[in-house]
Amino acid sequence: MVEHPGWTQRGHGDFDDIRGVMVHHTGSDTATAASIADGRPDLAGPLSQLHIARDGTVTVVAAGVAWHAGAGRYRWLPANTGNRHTIGIECANTGTGPTAPHRTNWPDAQYLALVRCCAAIMRRLGFGAARTIGHREYAGGVQGKWDPGAIDLDTLRADIQARIGFADAHVAEAQRRLKYAYRRYAGHLEIDGVYGPETEAAVREFQRRTPGLLADGIVGPATAAALGVAAR
Repeated sequence: MVEHPGWTQRGHGDFDDIRGVMVHHTGSDTATAASIADGRPDLAGPLSQLHIARDGTVTVVAAGVAWHAGAGRYRWLPANTGNRHTIGIECANTGTGPTAPHRTNWPDAQYLALVRCCAAIMRRLGFGAARTIGHREYAGGVQGKWDPGAIDLDTLRADIQARIGFADAHVAEAQRRLKYAYRRYAGHLEIDGVYGPETEAAVREFQRRTPGLLADGIVGPATAAALGVAAR
């Protein structure tokens, strides 16, 4: 994670309260964190709180309110209040198209960074993945928005929930299984119940070595079943 200069003082005032996360694509694969911080001639920055590059680099752009949502409505948001109640994440991506298959033109690094960011925020707020929405779900009807483009939002939420739900005792159970059954690449793990970088790397290695699993570092139902541990 990278901190953009001045992020702690950047924003259009304070949030009313934070109720969730709204995901966007920038419209360009090359859009930078600086462009999100600075805004554009017709809309002053910041345009979101977080920026995710195509290589998975996450940049914190602003601590305060950002102009990312605009007019719209969603069942747990008062009308036209998305800016003051949601954290915006802008992903450097063209979006490809509103009907493109899931993750078309979304590099693994960028998508997985998005999942990790949303899961971390949801954990901090005490919410489940249902509090992660796409801009189109909020502003599609009012503004015609279609971002985050080629992302199936139900699949995204399922991936986020898998990461949120796999915690504490479940993590320790997986660590124990990896440590003692797969010593060659996981024997160094501490059984501490914390899903940190070393545990994630061991999970990825297990997934790479197991036919039929996606090496995404997420212990969803398929990986949990292959490991022989409980999934939540």
